[in-house]
Amino acid sequence: EYLDQTPKNQFPYVVTGDQSAELSYDPAAFPKNLPLQQIQGGNSRLTYKMPQGADRAQIYIQTNGRPLKARVELWLGPIRRVHFMDISNMNGAETPYRGCVKFKNTDSAGPQTLEISTSEDQAFPCFVGVDVMTPERSKERQQVFDETWKASQKIYSQGDKTIRSIPIADHCKSVQLLVWSKDVGKKSFKANVEFLQGPNCKRQYYQLQCGGSTQPYQAVFETPGNGWTMRWQNTKTLHDGSHEFVIIPHELESDAPPEVVAAFEANSGSVNSGSHLGGSYGSSLGPHGF
Repeated sequence: EYLDQTPKNQFPYVVTGDQSAELSYDPAAFPKNLPLQQIQGGNSRLTYKMPQGADRAQIYIQTNGRPLKARVELWLGPIRRVHFMDISNMNGAETPYRGCVKFKNTDSAGPQTLEISTSEDQAFPCFVGVDVMTPERSKERQQVFDETWKASQKIYSQGDKTIRSIPIADHCKSVQLLVWSKDVGKKSFKANVEFLQGPNCKRQYYQLQCGGSTQPYQAVFETPGNGWTMRWQNTKTLHDGSHEFVIIPHELESDAPPEVVAAFEANSGSVNSGSHLGGSYGSSLGPHGF
Protein backbone atom coordinates (compact mmCIF):
# COMPACT_ATOMS: atom_id res chain seq x y z
CA GLU A 1 0.00 0.00 0.00
CA TYR A 2 2.68 2.50 1.03
CA LEU A 3 5.07 1.26 -1.63
CA ASP A 4 2.67 2.26 -4.40
CA GLN A 5 2.34 5.79 -3.01
CA THR A 6 6.08 6.46 -2.83
CA PRO A 7 7.94 8.37 -5.57
CA LYS A 8 10.83 6.45 -7.09
CA ASN A 9 13.46 8.79 -5.66
CA GLN A 10 12.37 8.27 -2.04
CA PHE A 11 12.58 5.41 0.42
CA PRO A 12 9.86 2.77 -0.12
CA TYR A 13 9.04 2.72 3.58
CA VAL A 14 9.24 5.40 6.26
CA VAL A 15 8.25 4.85 9.90
CA THR A 16 5.44 7.33 10.58
CA GLY A 17 2.70 7.45 13.19
CA ASP A 18 -0.14 6.76 10.79
CA GLN A 19 1.38 3.37 9.94
CA SER A 20 1.23 2.11 13.52
CA ALA A 21 -0.25 -1.36 13.82
CA GLU A 22 -2.98 -2.42 16.18
CA LEU A 23 -1.71 -2.95 19.74
CA SER A 24 1.77 -1.67 18.83
CA TYR A 25 1.76 0.61 21.89
CA ASP A 26 1.75 -1.80 24.81
CA PRO A 27 3.45 -0.50 27.97
CA ALA A 28 3.10 -3.87 29.72
CA ALA A 29 5.28 -5.51 27.06
CA PHE A 30 8.20 -3.11 27.60
CA PRO A 31 7.99 -1.67 31.12
CA LYS A 32 10.42 0.92 32.44
CA ASN A 33 9.69 0.25 36.10
CA LEU A 34 11.42 -3.11 36.59
CA PRO A 35 13.49 -3.51 39.77
CA LEU A 36 17.07 -2.68 38.80
CA GLN A 37 20.40 -4.13 39.90
CA GLN A 38 23.66 -2.29 39.35
CA ILE A 39 26.40 -4.14 37.52
CA GLN A 40 29.91 -2.72 37.43
CA GLY A 41 32.15 -2.48 34.38
CA GLY A 42 35.12 -4.71 33.72
CA ASN A 43 33.36 -7.83 32.41
CA SER A 44 31.09 -8.08 35.44
CA ARG A 45 28.22 -10.54 35.00
CA LEU A 46 24.73 -11.20 36.27
CA THR A 47 23.13 -14.59 35.64
CA TYR A 48 19.46 -15.54 35.90
CA LYS A 49 18.42 -19.17 35.82
CA MET A 50 15.14 -19.49 33.97
CA PRO A 51 12.54 -21.17 36.23
CA GLN A 52 10.44 -24.19 35.37
CA GLY A 53 7.86 -23.52 32.68
CA ALA A 54 9.33 -20.18 31.55
CA ASP A 55 9.68 -19.30 27.85
CA ARG A 56 9.84 -15.47 27.75
CA ALA A 57 11.67 -12.74 29.66
CA GLN A 58 11.70 -8.93 29.61
CA ILE A 59 15.02 -7.09 29.84
CA TYR A 60 15.72 -3.45 30.63
CA ILE A 61 19.25 -1.98 30.71
CA GLN A 62 20.19 1.66 31.29
CA THR A 63 22.93 3.92 32.65
CA ASN A 64 23.04 7.28 34.43
CA GLY A 65 24.05 9.05 31.22
CA ARG A 66 27.30 7.29 30.41
CA PRO A 67 27.66 5.12 27.30
CA LEU A 68 25.87 1.79 27.52
CA LYS A 69 28.10 -1.16 26.65
CA ALA A 70 26.65 -4.53 27.59
CA ARG A 71 26.00 -8.02 26.29
CA VAL A 72 22.91 -10.22 26.67
CA GLU A 73 23.28 -13.98 26.18
CA LEU A 74 20.92 -16.90 26.69
CA TRP A 75 22.59 -20.27 27.22
CA LEU A 76 21.02 -23.68 26.78
CA GLY A 77 23.39 -25.93 28.65
CA PRO A 78 27.09 -25.13 29.07
CA ILE A 79 28.10 -24.50 25.44
CA ARG A 80 25.02 -23.74 23.32
CA ARG A 81 24.18 -20.05 23.02
CA VAL A 82 20.69 -19.53 21.58
CA HIS A 83 20.43 -15.74 21.88
CA PHE A 84 23.03 -12.97 21.66
CA MET A 85 22.76 -9.19 21.75
CA ASP A 86 25.78 -6.90 21.96
CA ILE A 87 24.81 -3.33 22.92
CA SER A 88 26.81 -0.16 22.29
CA ASN A 89 24.95 3.13 22.86
CA MET A 90 26.34 6.62 23.25
CA ASN A 91 23.93 7.49 26.09
CA GLY A 92 22.31 4.76 28.17
CA ALA A 93 19.94 7.17 29.92
CA GLU A 94 18.58 8.72 26.73
CA THR A 95 18.46 5.45 24.78
CA PRO A 96 18.16 2.50 27.20
CA TYR A 97 17.74 -1.05 25.93
CA ARG A 98 14.28 -2.63 26.22
CA GLY A 99 13.89 -6.14 24.84
CA CYS A 100 11.69 -9.21 25.13
CA VAL A 101 13.44 -12.55 24.67
CA LYS A 102 11.48 -15.63 23.56
CA PHE A 103 13.04 -19.07 24.05
CA LYS A 104 12.05 -22.70 24.10
CA ASN A 105 10.12 -23.82 27.15
CA THR A 106 12.42 -25.01 29.91
CA ASP A 107 10.17 -28.04 30.47
CA SER A 108 11.10 -29.41 27.04
CA ALA A 109 14.44 -27.81 26.21
CA GLY A 110 16.07 -28.16 29.60
CA PRO A 111 17.67 -25.62 31.95
CA GLN A 112 18.49 -22.24 30.43
CA THR A 113 20.45 -19.32 31.84
CA LEU A 114 20.27 -15.64 30.95
CA GLU A 115 23.61 -13.87 31.30
CA ILE A 116 24.12 -10.09 31.16
CA SER A 117 27.66 -8.72 31.20
CA THR A 118 29.45 -5.40 30.77
CA SER A 119 32.46 -4.46 28.64
CA GLU A 120 36.08 -4.62 29.71
CA ASP A 121 36.15 -0.92 30.53
CA GLN A 122 35.63 -0.24 34.24
CA ALA A 123 34.13 3.18 33.44
CA PHE A 124 30.87 1.83 32.04
CA PRO A 125 28.61 0.32 34.74
CA CYS A 126 24.91 -0.14 34.05
CA PHE A 127 21.59 -0.98 35.71
CA VAL A 128 19.78 -4.18 34.76
CA GLY A 129 16.20 -5.32 35.27
CA VAL A 130 14.91 -8.77 34.28
CA ASP A 131 11.35 -10.05 34.60
CA VAL A 132 10.47 -13.63 33.66
CA MET A 133 6.87 -13.99 32.52
CA THR A 134 4.48 -16.61 33.77
CA PRO A 135 3.17 -19.04 31.11
CA GLU A 136 -0.18 -17.23 31.08
CA ARG A 137 1.36 -13.81 30.50
CA SER A 138 3.67 -15.26 27.87
CA LYS A 139 0.69 -16.55 25.90
CA GLU A 140 -0.90 -13.11 26.06
CA ARG A 141 2.28 -11.46 24.83
CA GLN A 142 2.59 -13.97 21.98
CA GLN A 143 -0.97 -13.22 20.90
CA VAL A 144 -0.20 -9.49 20.82
CA PHE A 145 3.01 -10.21 18.89
CA ASP A 146 1.12 -12.31 16.33
CA GLU A 147 -1.55 -9.64 15.83
CA THR A 148 1.03 -6.88 15.47
CA TRP A 149 3.09 -8.98 13.06
CA LYS A 150 0.05 -9.82 10.94
CA ALA A 151 -1.12 -6.20 10.73
CA SER A 152 2.27 -4.67 9.86
CA GLN A 153 4.30 -4.40 6.69
CA LYS A 154 7.13 -6.92 6.65
CA ILE A 155 10.57 -6.02 5.24
CA TYR A 156 12.55 -8.90 3.73
CA SER A 157 16.28 -9.37 4.33
CA GLN A 158 18.03 -12.10 2.36
CA GLY A 159 21.56 -12.30 3.71
CA ASP A 160 25.16 -11.81 2.55
CA LYS A 161 25.50 -8.37 4.19
CA THR A 162 22.46 -6.90 2.47
CA ILE A 163 21.50 -3.51 3.91
CA ARG A 164 18.09 -1.98 4.51
CA SER A 165 17.82 1.68 5.55
CA ILE A 166 14.55 2.81 7.14
CA PRO A 167 14.03 6.54 7.85
CA ILE A 168 12.14 7.35 11.05
CA ALA A 169 9.79 10.33 11.13
CA ASP A 170 10.69 13.17 13.50
CA HIS A 171 7.49 12.73 15.50
CA CYS A 172 8.37 9.12 16.48
CA LYS A 173 9.73 9.10 20.01
CA SER A 174 10.42 5.37 19.98
CA VAL A 175 10.02 2.49 17.56
CA GLN A 176 9.22 -1.18 18.02
CA LEU A 177 11.19 -3.86 16.18
CA LEU A 178 9.92 -7.39 15.50
CA VAL A 179 12.03 -10.03 13.74
CA TRP A 180 10.90 -13.49 12.62
CA SER A 181 11.93 -16.03 10.01
CA LYS A 182 9.02 -18.46 10.24
CA ASP A 183 7.79 -17.63 6.71
CA VAL A 184 11.13 -17.37 4.90
CA GLY A 185 13.26 -20.35 5.85
CA LYS A 186 12.74 -20.90 9.59
CA LYS A 187 16.46 -20.49 10.26
CA SER A 188 18.27 -18.44 12.88
CA PHE A 189 19.07 -14.84 11.98
CA LYS A 190 22.08 -12.62 12.56
CA ALA A 191 22.20 -8.90 11.92
CA ASN A 192 23.85 -5.61 12.80
CA VAL A 193 21.34 -2.92 13.77
CA GLU A 194 22.35 0.73 13.72
CA PHE A 195 20.33 3.79 14.68
CA LEU A 196 21.91 6.85 13.11
CA GLN A 197 21.12 10.49 13.80
CA GLY A 198 22.66 12.45 10.97
CA PRO A 199 25.18 11.24 8.35
CA ASN A 200 27.10 8.20 9.65
CA CYS A 201 26.59 9.17 13.31
CA LYS A 202 25.93 5.85 15.04
CA ARG A 203 24.11 6.76 18.23
CA GLN A 204 23.02 3.15 18.86
CA TYR A 205 24.67 -0.04 17.61
CA TYR A 206 23.53 -3.61 18.23
CA GLN A 207 24.74 -7.04 17.12
CA LEU A 208 21.82 -9.46 17.19
CA GLN A 209 21.78 -13.23 16.82
CA CYS A 210 18.68 -15.24 17.60
CA GLY A 211 16.75 -18.40 16.73
CA GLY A 212 14.34 -17.92 13.88
CA SER A 213 11.00 -19.71 13.76
CA THR A 214 10.81 -20.68 17.44
CA GLN A 215 12.47 -17.54 18.84
CA PRO A 216 11.00 -14.34 17.38
CA TYR A 217 12.71 -11.19 18.62
CA GLN A 218 10.98 -8.05 19.88
CA ALA A 219 12.40 -4.81 21.27
CA VAL A 220 11.77 -1.07 21.62
CA PHE A 221 14.40 1.52 20.69
CA GLU A 222 14.29 5.16 21.72
CA THR A 223 14.60 7.75 18.93
CA PRO A 224 14.27 11.16 20.63
CA GLY A 225 14.74 14.23 18.47
CA ASN A 226 15.00 14.50 14.70
CA GLY A 227 16.83 12.86 11.83
CA TRP A 228 16.87 9.18 12.85
CA THR A 229 17.44 6.30 10.44
CA MET A 230 17.63 2.59 11.17
CA ARG A 231 20.21 0.67 9.13
CA TRP A 232 19.80 -3.11 9.09
CA GLN A 233 22.66 -5.32 7.84
CA ASN A 234 22.13 -9.07 7.47
CA THR A 235 25.41 -10.78 8.38
CA LYS A 236 24.50 -14.40 7.61
CA THR A 237 25.10 -16.17 4.31
CA LEU A 238 22.96 -15.59 1.23
CA HIS A 239 21.17 -18.95 1.40
CA ASP A 240 20.89 -19.30 5.17
CA GLY A 241 20.10 -15.84 6.46
CA SER A 242 16.64 -15.02 5.13
CA HIS A 243 14.29 -13.37 7.58
CA GLU A 244 11.70 -10.62 7.84
CA PHE A 245 11.44 -7.70 10.22
CA VAL A 246 8.85 -5.10 11.14
CA ILE A 247 9.57 -1.64 12.47
CA ILE A 248 6.65 0.50 13.61
CA PRO A 249 6.11 3.49 15.94
CA HIS A 250 5.80 2.76 19.65
CA GLU A 251 5.46 6.26 21.14
CA LEU A 252 5.06 9.70 19.60
CA GLU A 253 6.55 13.03 20.59
CA SER A 254 4.26 15.49 22.39
CA ASP A 255 4.51 17.93 19.45
CA ALA A 256 3.46 15.40 16.81
CA PRO A 257 0.95 16.72 14.22
CA PRO A 258 -2.69 16.27 15.34
CA GLU A 259 -3.60 14.18 12.31
CA VAL A 260 -0.69 11.81 13.02
CA VAL A 261 -1.68 11.51 16.71
CA ALA A 262 -5.27 10.72 15.72
CA ALA A 263 -4.17 8.01 13.29
CA PHE A 264 -1.74 6.56 15.82
CA GLU A 265 -4.32 6.38 18.60
CA ALA A 266 -6.88 4.85 16.25
CA ASN A 267 -4.47 2.13 15.16
CA SER A 268 -2.61 1.36 18.38
CA GLY A 269 -5.05 2.20 21.13
CA SER A 270 -2.62 4.57 22.84
CA VAL A 271 -4.28 7.27 24.93
CA ASN A 272 -1.25 9.51 25.35
CA SER A 273 1.07 10.27 22.45
CA GLY A 274 3.86 11.63 24.66
CA SER A 275 3.46 9.07 27.39
CA HIS A 276 6.31 7.96 29.63
CA LEU A 277 4.17 5.25 31.20
CA GLY A 278 5.94 2.04 32.02
CA GLY A 279 2.77 0.31 33.15
CA SER A 280 2.61 -2.45 35.69
CA TYR A 281 4.63 -5.43 34.63
CA GLY A 282 1.99 -7.63 36.19
CA SER A 283 2.30 -11.03 37.80
CA SER A 284 5.60 -12.72 37.14
CA LEU A 285 7.84 -15.49 38.34
CA GLY A 286 9.64 -12.97 40.56
CA PRO A 287 11.43 -9.63 39.98
CA HIS A 288 14.38 -11.52 38.54
CA GLY A 289 12.81 -14.86 37.74
CA PHE A 290 13.43 -16.56 41.06
